[in-house]
Amino acid sequence: MPSEAVVFDASALVRAGVHEAEDALAWLTRTVDGEIAAHAPDLVFPEIANSLLGYVRAGDFPVEVAQEHIELVRELPLLIRPTAELIGAALTLALDLGLSAYDACYAALAEATEATLVTADRELAAAYPRSVLVG
Repeated sequence: MPSEAVVFDASALVRAGVHEAEDALAWLTRTVDGEIAAHAPDLVFPEIANSLLGYVRAGDFPVEVAQEHIELVRELPLLIRPTAELIGAALTLALDLGLSAYDACYAALAEATEATLVTADRELAAAYPRSVLVG
């Protein structure tokens, strides 16, 4: 059983998959190897899709590549938590930390699981004290 827990936000997973950021990939490798327990709210999937949509619309890669990235994320050993379970705590954290309700869902999950939040979002990393900025 892994002794360390992390919460991945969508930006960290996109940074690992699209940009192949070494530090983000290192966290994912530890997850796949079973060294850490990785969590994410169900919100992570539409947020990743939205980010990838931006790359497709900008002509950076075709929709098929975006679909491949989505499938790779779906195959990760992520423990997915419904946002319906997080939203009450997320609202309070959003107000306390000056975050969007979306970003606060990741922070609320990190709080609930006593995990480190892994993100490529500078504002989120600055606002949430138990976070690691990647990418």
